[in-house]
Amino acid sequence: MPRQIVAPTWAESSIWQFQEPGDENMATPQFQHLFTPFTVGSVTVRNRIVVPGHATLFMPADGLPTERMLHYWLAKARGGVGLIMTHVHNVMPHHTGAPPVALQTDAIVPAYRKVVDALHDEGVKFFLQLNHVGGEGNSRMFGGVVLAPSAVRSTRANFLPTAQETPHEMEIKDIDEVVEAFRQAASKAREAGFDGVEIQGEVSFMLAQFMSPARNPRQDSYGGSLDNRLRFAREVIAAVRGGIGSDRVVGMRISGDEYFEGGLTLDDTILIVPRLEATGQLDFIHVGAGPGAASHIPPSYRKAGSFVYLTEAIRKVTDLALICSQRVNDPLIAESVLASGAADLVSMNRAIMTDPEMPTKAREGRLEEIRHCIACNECIARGRIGMPIACTMNAELGREQQMAIEKTDTPRHVLVVGGGPAGLEAARVASLRGHRVTLYEKGDTLGGQPLIASQAPGREELDEVRRYYTYQMGLQEVDVHLNTEATSETIEQEAPDAVVIATGSRAILSELTADDVPVVDVRTILSGEADIEPGQRVVLQAEDHHMQGLTAADFLVEKGCEVQVLTEAVYAGSQIETGTLETLYQRLLTKGVTLTPLTTIKLIDGRTVVTENTISKAEARIQGVDMIVASYGNEASDELYREVKSDADSTSTTPALYLIGDASAPRRLMDAILDGARVGRIL
Repeated sequence: MPRQIVAPTWAESSIWQFQEPGDENMATPQFQHLFTPFTVGSVTVRNRIVVPGHATLFMPADGLPTERMLHYWLAKARGGVGLIMTHVHNVMPHHTGAPPVALQTDAIVPAYRKVVDALHDEGVKFFLQLNHVGGEGNSRMFGGVVLAPSAVRSTRANFLPTAQETPHEMEIKDIDEVVEAFRQAASKAREAGFDGVEIQGEVSFMLAQFMSPARNPRQDSYGGSLDNRLRFAREVIAAVRGGIGSDRVVGMRISGDEYFEGGLTLDDTILIVPRLEATGQLDFIHVGAGPGAASHIPPSYRKAGSFVYLTEAIRKVTDLALICSQRVNDPLIAESVLASGAADLVSMNRAIMTDPEMPTKAREGRLEEIRHCIACNECIARGRIGMPIACTMNAELGREQQMAIEKTDTPRHVLVVGGGPAGLEAARVASLRGHRVTLYEKGDTLGGQPLIASQAPGREELDEVRRYYTYQMGLQEVDVHLNTEATSETIEQEAPDAVVIATGSRAILSELTADDVPVVDVRTILSGEADIEPGQRVVLQAEDHHMQGLTAADFLVEKGCEVQVLTEAVYAGSQIETGTLETLYQRLLTKGVTLTPLTTIKLIDGRTVVTENTISKAEARIQGVDMIVASYGNEASDELYREVKSDADSTSTTPALYLIGDASAPRRLMDAILDGARVGRIL
């Protein structure tokens, strides 16, 4: 069982809490640290904001950089960051039998020279991240074996162990080959013009495996004592320094705490860092976390800033430049970290993914305009199933070449019906293009379904949808009509040139009927419309397979209910990103929620729920039930579209008509915003 993360109380201070626009605390801060230059080794960066290495799948694994990857980095450079690091580049294949990786070919030098020059032209520094995954590799594509310090099976992914295998214990010749591969890779980095390299020693990859007593029980000079377990890391550092030269930067990324059984702890790291510094060949340490306990890419259940204590502790034992990482999603938090002296630079990955212009906006005092990461982890969820990453809040991410917002030559009147994510993004983009936009929302607040979802514990950051878009509607001078349900008559009166229907969806109503027990949907629960009393026994059928059912269960148990979650699937939440699911399960199970897979409600007899196993058909009974909650997903609310479309089919004078978001097909928040972004660009 992963160890619980316990953050110090200072991480809960008000500086980490999001401020509403217009609040007196949102006055333009004096960024005395964040936008000052800083020298790391031989390189001076223009400010303290770092884009850390992260997988995008915008280029082939272990392949050469693509135009898509270049434009992704350029967007961040032009947005004002100080330093960009590439994703991990493996110095050798993950396993024996695989073809050479790009770093083992001469083609990588001219390919990256073009990228380096383009980023240097934008004023940023660029580091190459070097890695070997060791025992975390997978040999099944080409055969062979993965190499690791010892033949110890990984435990880092025990929550969903889908790709683990037993590695081959490295012989001395294997160690020598890997060390030499690091040296050659660093030499190529120099030839390509990189300003420095970062050695990946984090998240239980090969370097961390050698450091770990649990992963490295070797009995030779590379195992046993801490100094022996650090021998490989020292040899890699020396090889990298030799390859790149004394006039470039060398650093290492490490986990402040790996947060899993047998993993490296903060106490271990505090002993390790001074020994690595003593090599005299490192310029910086980049403090990360994990991979255990969903800490490497923390979901919204981990508070922003709650991992800073790791860097703060390491600051006390080293004079090397320190980069702080993990859940720093706002420039105010970054400034506070720097002002405290905990770090010299701040890694802001998802924050910059969500808004590449965040540094410029912050420097210019336009804090309300910043689009904040909501830590939904849809970005990493895509990467883990082999899809290129994307951002829920920023539809342009990875599509920079195709999704520039260009002014229109023919301004029109655009009417948007629905103030949820799809409609709001369509209105924002259409207005930026120069159209006159009118938006109707039947409720009293903009935001749509995220307004409801944000009521669940740990999901409060979904309220960023309301905050960001409400401000944008004012900034873009969109004519917003709240508490007004648009009809076909409204459209006729407005006489727009184009109509965008974004009327969202409604919860699918359960076919379950009961005389003695209320049957409600998850929206009714989270919106506060249901009568909930402490001590109620609740049965929740979770068939949305994502966040709705499980977050409703979390909400109910927080209210003092006794909750049992049923699902027909092998496990509840099967479409949720692994780290988020692990954290959510941890929350639910420690609060006493019962999770029952392969089970559905067959019938309701008074206050007794009769269940059926979906495979064996065996029945069971849950007695004394006070409420049944149905989470079966959503269905499109597209009646207005069909009505207007029917009218349009009978005349040639009707406006152009578009259907987007859940009104087109109920999907995720990411899909709704992408729909709005696309239609806003074609209007």
